[in-house]
Amino acid sequence: MGLAEDTAVHRLAPGDTVAAFALPGTDGHPVAVDPHARAATVVVFTSNACPYALAWHDRIQDVARDYAGRDVLVVQVVSNADEAQPGDSLEAMRARVSAGELAGPFVKDAGQEVARCFGVTATPEVFVADRAGVVRYHGAPDGDFDNPGQAAGWLRAALDTVLAGGEVEQPATPPAGCSLKWRVDVLWWDGCPSHDRAVSLLEDTLQAMGRTEVAVRKVPVQTSGEAAERGFPGSPSFQVGGLDLFPGGGPPALTCRIYRQPNGRVAPLPSSEQLKQRLTQTLARPWDLPGWTDFRKGTSS
Repeated sequence: MGLAEDTAVHRLAPGDTVAAFALPGTDGHPVAVDPHARAATVVVFTSNACPYALAWHDRIQDVARDYAGRDVLVVQVVSNADEAQPGDSLEAMRARVSAGELAGPFVKDAGQEVARCFGVTATPEVFVADRAGVVRYHGAPDGDFDNPGQAAGWLRAALDTVLAGGEVEQPATPPAGCSLKWRVDVLWWDGCPSHDRAVSLLEDTLQAMGRTEVAVRKVPVQTSGEAAERGFPGSPSFQVGGLDLFPGGGPPALTCRIYRQPNGRVAPLPSSEQLKQRLTQTLARPWDLPGWTDFRKGTSS
């Protein structure tokens, strides 16, 4: 049950494959998204309260309407944690749907599993997949959120090329919007005394990182069935989007977890530096990525 080797978080990029997924819409019914069922599928991670997502919003809806007759699905996903961004609550999503602001499926990624699997960093962030499920474009809708005349040109060019069976000339652009608002779950079992210290460690580490926008939630695990369902290898465990930040901790069990610190010492908690490293990898913002270029005119994030 020692600490696994560090591994970088994988973020979907052109050439990677998108797996089918299902998320609930605002009516509570699941919406299935399977790239193999369409000539092209557009997945847009968005927000009700990000100024960049709002600025690009109408352009995204126009794309959804304009390409609906060409066997293209545009699904818009809200993954921000409600605790960190109340404007992205299910109630707020329903209000926008009732107001007629959405064209196409509008779904809630409450557990952030889909955002984590895609490796999302921003809102909005756009992925275009072909019928084989291969990502053919990733990035921003177009080059200027403040210019409606650009009409989501980067996204449209990618779609036109995919539908024509060609190679997308510009397959990747920098995601440029607000940072995704993440939540870290501290899973704990009351048979171990270290969970309060784990929460304090997490909050102090996030504070030192300047990441106070990240929500923290305590999640009790009380039965062996819950441990198996959540992939809980012992108390305490740290998860983001259902992913254990320290994989390789052992089989699911109601037990105290063992961490091995950099000096080799066995401890009930990771060190602050170890936790910081995992959080930095997992909770990256667009501007934390290598080679990122900011073409936004504003500074709100």
